[in-house]
Amino acid sequence: MPRQYRSFYFLVMISFLSGCGTRITDWAKDMVNQGTTLPDWVVSVRPFVKSVSLYDQFDTVAMFDALWLADPVKIVYSEVYARKHGKSNEQYDVFVRRQLAENEHYILFYVLSLYDISLREKESSWSMFLEIDDQRFTPVEIKTIEIAPEYKAMFGDCFTRFKVPYQVKFTARDIESMSHITSETKMISLVFRSVDKEVRLTWNLDELLRDSKQEVNEEDCGC
Repeated sequence: MPRQYRSFYFLVMISFLSGCGTRITDWAKDMVNQGTTLPDWVVSVRPFVKSVSLYDQFDTVAMFDALWLADPVKIVYSEVYARKHGKSNEQYDVFVRRQLAENEHYILFYVLSLYDISLREKESSWSMFLEIDDQRFTPVEIKTIEIAPEYKAMFGDCFTRFKVPYQVKFTARDIESMSHITSETKMISLVFRSVDKEVRLTWNLDELLRDSKQEVNEEDCGC
């Protein structure tokens, strides 16, 4: 019997022994290196991910997922990236400043769409725009991209091989250099429209601010 099959049958036989359900799991963890589990910083930015699915009866018409690359998301990305690549504190500071500088000029989203619904084509069946309170803005750029592993982790189960990732970019300021998103802004929505349907992904800024404060308090109290 080939060696690889011997190990397989050995594990199967052990798993059928009475009372071994939990012990076999513990034994596997002791015998096989599990690595060191690092703090899950990504979970703190999950509220910045929104998803929507549209159906015609039971048939899927469209699915959209979007991650708003707001400052808290860019900061967590920079922290996870720096930790992953062993960057020093000084290197992290330079990296995160560059990430945040982009948000001074653009409002950025990573958007996932099904393969048969292209968001780049002019003749696409769906278009999108950004709604900030009662103002609307069209994208200045939509392009397909390769998403970094850190951002894939933020999308969680939403990121699959059946979806195409896009970077969608809107201007962050008007012609007088005033920011579109201010302290008075209540919510922003990424709106998707076809000829006869509309779906939207909405971020409530009050809720995001409250969640961010809660994360800080939990870290401060050692939770």
